[in-house]
Formats: sequence, structure tokens, C-alpha cells
Amino acid sequence: MVKNLVDVSDLMEVAITKSRLLKEGILKSEWDNIVGELSKKSFVIFLKQGKLFVGVENSIWIQQMNFQKQSIIKKINEFLGGDYVSEIVFKIGRKDTKDYFLEKKEIDEPIDLDNVTLTGEEYLQMEEELRGIENDLIKKQTKIILEKSYKRKKYLKLHGYKQCKCGIYYSSTEPMCVICMNKEVLKLEETLMRAFKNKKMLKYPQAIKEIETLTEKEYNRIKLKKLSRIKKDIDIYLRNRKDNIAFELSKLYFTIDLGGLEDEYIERRAEEFIQLLKK
Repeated sequence: MVKNLVDVSDLMEVAITKSRLLKEGILKSEWDNIVGELSKKSFVIFLKQGKLFVGVENSIWIQQMNFQKQSIIKKINEFLGGDYVSEIVFKIGRKDTKDYFLEKKEIDEPIDLDNVTLTGEEYLQMEEELRGIENDLIKKQTKIILEKSYKRKKYLKLHGYKQCKCGIYYSSTEPMCVICMNKEVLKLEETLMRAFKNKKMLKYPQAIKEIETLTEKEYNRIKLKKLSRIKKDIDIYLRNRKDNIAFELSKLYFTIDLGGLEDEYIERRAEEFIQLLKK
């Protein structure tokens, strides 16, 4: 006579509670079921201490997902069956076909986990994560998932993949993954945009003294982007007959474009520019 039948859902609930990697793996594989159409523009990176990091294609989609953040968190916790995620951090980035967080089928070469051997120390780390799971069946199933995860990471390391500071494995020669690189580019743009607005770093030799890693190509690209934004604002103010504001923006335009110069010369160029635009 069977005394008790263990419900599979109960087993999974306990396993999910004990294992961060299991929760993370579930979210990665079921992301489309959790966020629906938004999964086409986003993907799970990793989960750490209740904070879920999600890659998003661009800032427009980040804004869209921010509007729904609390709803997404609620759906995630309902899906996992507990309050496991309290915050979501969105990062701009696209799926790289060689990154660790992708499905096995998307990686160029198939991963043969059977030929990956873990060390005694690695198995001890796994046991540490499994500590506290009393049910033997739950522990066995969770250990299978953990072992595959450990072997996968080890395989990627052995085949030249590097682990970024954010936790992602990637294969390029860059010092960080594409998501973190995009984030660094955005920070660089924000720094220079503020500097240009305050009439600072108007020439590349000035900028390179404060931002040692800045290339001249990056500098010129961001400078051109700033000038383009100012030009659009000038056009808007002229259409609304706010010539004084348009004139001040034109002075800023030529101050940035020419790298400073005397105020009298800048003002003359700005006046000529305004007259040309008004024709």
C-alpha cells in the first residue's frame, strides 16, 4: 500500500526555492510564455539575489518594458510560484549567437556535455547549493540540472569563451560582452553630450585627457550626433517664431562645431546661419 504520492508540482516548488540556477534556467526557457510578444525584443541574462537582468534590443523597447515592469515581475513570480524576483534591470543589447545564455541549437558547434568532467571541488560547490533539500527525489532532479549547468560553463571556458563581469559567457576578443559594451557606449555618449552642452571638451585633445579610452572616431561620431540634435531644435524654434532661443542654440552649435573661438566670431556665424535657415 502506497502511503503518499509526491506531487510533481510540490517537488518543483521546493527545488525552485533552493536553486538559483534552476529559477534562472526556467525563466530563460519560458521567457516567451511569461512576457509574450515582448520576448521577441528581450531575453533573460541572469538572476542574482532577487534581481533579474534582462537584455533588451533598444531604448524604445526598454521604455515599453519599464511601463510593464511591475506586471512582468508579478507574472514571473506567479510562474515560479513564489516571490523570487523583486527587481528587473534592463540592459540594451541583442542576442549574440555565441553567448552563453542562448539555447544549445543557436550555438555554432554542438556542446557534448558527456565529455566534460567536473572536479571534486566543483561537485562540492554543487552540494553546497543543494544543501537544505531533504527530499532525495528533489535533490536528485535538481542535481541533474546543476550538473548540466556546471558542465556547460566549463565547456565554454575550455573552448575560449570568457565570462563578463555581468555573468554572461561570450567569445569575442572584446574586454566585455556586447550588452556591457553597449552600456559603456551609452555612458560615454551621455558624458560627452553633457560636456558639449556646457561648452567643454570641444576638441578631441581636450577630451582624451579626461577620457583616456576615447577614440577620435567615437568622439567625432558623438559630436556630430550632438550637432544634429541642436540643428533639429533650431528648426523647431524657428518654425514657432522663437528666434531668440534659436539664435542661442546656433551659438552653441558653432561653439561646438568650431571648438570654441571668439564670441564675436561665433555670434556672426550664428546670425548668418539663422538668416540662411529662415529663407
